[in-house]
Amino acid sequence: MGGEARIARVIRITLWSILLWSALSVFFASQIVFLSRGRVSWGGALFLTTPRWYVWGLLTPAILWTDRRLGARLTMKARVMLHVPLAFAWTALSIIIRLLTRPLRGSPAPASITDFFLERFYWDLLIYGVIAGISISRDYAAQVRERDRDAHARALETADLERRLVEARLQSLRAQLQPHFLFNALNTISAFTETNPRAARRLMSQLGDLLRASLSHAQRPFVTLGEELTFLDDYIQIESARFEGRLAVAVRVDDDLLDVQVPGFLIQPLVENAIRHGVAARLSGGRVDVTVQREGSLLKVRVLDDGVGLPPGWQPGKNGGVGLSNIASRLEHLYGRSDIFRLISRPTGGVEVQLDLPL
Repeated sequence: MGGEARIARVIRITLWSILLWSALSVFFASQIVFLSRGRVSWGGALFLTTPRWYVWGLLTPAILWTDRRLGARLTMKARVMLHVPLAFAWTALSIIIRLLTRPLRGSPAPASITDFFLERFYWDLLIYGVIAGISISRDYAAQVRERDRDAHARALETADLERRLVEARLQSLRAQLQPHFLFNALNTISAFTETNPRAARRLMSQLGDLLRASLSHAQRPFVTLGEELTFLDDYIQIESARFEGRLAVAVRVDDDLLDVQVPGFLIQPLVENAIRHGVAARLSGGRVDVTVQREGSLLKVRVLDDGVGLPPGWQPGKNGGVGLSNIASRLEHLYGRSDIFRLISRPTGGVEVQLDLPL
């Protein structure tokens, strides 16, 4: 089917080409007929005009091929300069073909070959210029269409990226509000219900705020640092009550950074990971420090814990868990870089997570 389609296309282009060059022959023959006021017939006029246009019609495919082959990678200026010598060569070839075919058409040899060339050269040079100009224009138009297709492909890729980001945010939401967290939070609140009803009501309110903030965060790829820290504070209050004094969390952030946009669900899961896998594993509990500061064009986020540290042979890809893998993947999708997220084992014990976010 592909071969048949190509043959049909060649036939169609050939027929249209014959029609075009025939139309040009008729058009310029009409000028001769009208100017001669009947002294030259239509047949005689076509006899004079047809050879020029049909020869150029035969040469045009080769001219177009040469232009694409030699000029496609050149700048516009270099491409135009390339056609200067080609114009003389193709024009001379066109005239030579018509000269050699005169006996086949029953025309006598010209009295002066030089005059024969000069009478035709300038007009044929203009014809070549039109053909070359059309070739260049078609090529640039094709490039514009290709760029449009590329832009469309990039738009589709962007839409797909946005879809994956939404899925990542929802996955992050599920990862952060896992049943075990809700179970622990509700158990903590239940334990305070009889011994400290006031604290139980406060924790229930904070859990509600945490759930509402989670739903709000899930709708936006970015939130302000202030919103992220408010979300973190509600989480810390509930976890601190559950650990009954065995957990200390310190957050240090400059006030002028609170309006900076950061990806949602960014700091809280890092703190949760430090608590679950670092501090909670020790009977004595431990400490988590969160610092956020600006350095040039980067927002540096650091989450440190003094917990049990990383086990031997730990690898981010295999042992990172859903939360850390989710964060690393989202940051790579958002910023197009894989070096933003780093997790380092501290020599003194514990783990440090480093994020360098472009501002």
